[in-house]
Amino acid sequence: MSEFYTVSQINRYLKNIIEAEPFLSDIWIKGEISNFKAHYSGHLYLTLKDENSTLRCVMFKSDAAGLKIRPEDGMKVLVRARISVYEAAGSYQAYIREMKSDGLGDLYVAYEQLKAKLEKEGLFDAKYKKPIPKYPEKIGVITSATGAAVQDIKNILGRRYPVGEMVLYPSLVQGEDAPADIVRGIKYFNEKYPVDVLIVGRGGGSIEDLWAFNDENVARAVFESRVPVISAVGHETDFTICDFVADLRAPTPSAAAELAAVPIYEIASELAYFDEKLKTLMSGIISEKRQRTSFFEKDKIIGRLENALAAKRTSCDTAFEKIYLLTKNKTDALRAELAVTAARLDGASPLKIMEKGYIAAIKDGRNVKKAAELKKGDKLELVFADGSRMAEVTEG
Repeated sequence: MSEFYTVSQINRYLKNIIEAEPFLSDIWIKGEISNFKAHYSGHLYLTLKDENSTLRCVMFKSDAAGLKIRPEDGMKVLVRARISVYEAAGSYQAYIREMKSDGLGDLYVAYEQLKAKLEKEGLFDAKYKKPIPKYPEKIGVITSATGAAVQDIKNILGRRYPVGEMVLYPSLVQGEDAPADIVRGIKYFNEKYPVDVLIVGRGGGSIEDLWAFNDENVARAVFESRVPVISAVGHETDFTICDFVADLRAPTPSAAAELAAVPIYEIASELAYFDEKLKTLMSGIISEKRQRTSFFEKDKIIGRLENALAAKRTSCDTAFEKIYLLTKNKTDALRAELAVTAARLDGASPLKIMEKGYIAAIKDGRNVKKAAELKKGDKLELVFADGSRMAEVTEG
């Protein structure tokens, strides 16, 4: 035997041959995952198989960090890889650079995977949902400072619930940095600036636009929030992971503002109701005390209880006056606020403007805004503050 080769030399020789083949240096491979293992180092080990064969694969940590899907056994995938020889074992394998779902979109698969995972952990359970306070003093909002959503929320809260304070945390709501920004906003309202209820969301968009609200860190921050969270992401047909974890889902940001607090007129109505109920209750108590007093007088016991009863009457009258004044002050304050709002609306009324001498010209049931809309012979209705008159255009 004149010459021999070591096992290592043979394996290295085969590796050089395979790696020198351009076709095998960058290739897409289709198959089903089996024997999947996520190593503690961050590397992923798996086997790709079809009906007849298997191929061992590895995906290093640096490449796996960019995955949008979570590989699992039975998943059909497309992988971009290079083929080489693992010298220590004398076997060839694929070194994966990219991995995509074969069939459904990557984002949809990632969404369904995370949804299933969090649901299994119990993050969607109704028993963890916190009630939304009926009369919040401060309402936190996490959304873009420049989007339409924040203006809708601000306008609706200002109209329906002017007694509450809206506090905005301007956040990114799209892009790879958005999830961390949203999480910071939730922590801000839980740790640094306490509020009574929190609205988290943005306007509509594609699944890519809304993806920040399908992030696992955002979902866990919403679940762990001590402040009740209303999720308000996209349109009515859009559902995100944030919607399932939140204490309440609103179909739109505008709807979230309506769900965050009751209208001011309902508060005034409830105060008036409790005012009347309290008066009735106190009158009944006083009437009962007087009847008992009359009974004691008939039995000649009044002499011994006269001083005690007088003190009780005084105490009851004082308590009634305090409760009555407290209720009246609350009611008066609400009525004054409603009167100011009514005065503002009245000041903006078209009739108020017309009382200053302006008129409205109406042709065929529509307002005339320009002289160019009229021609000779047109019939007009001239509307004044105190009535209307008919007129005809004589020049045109």
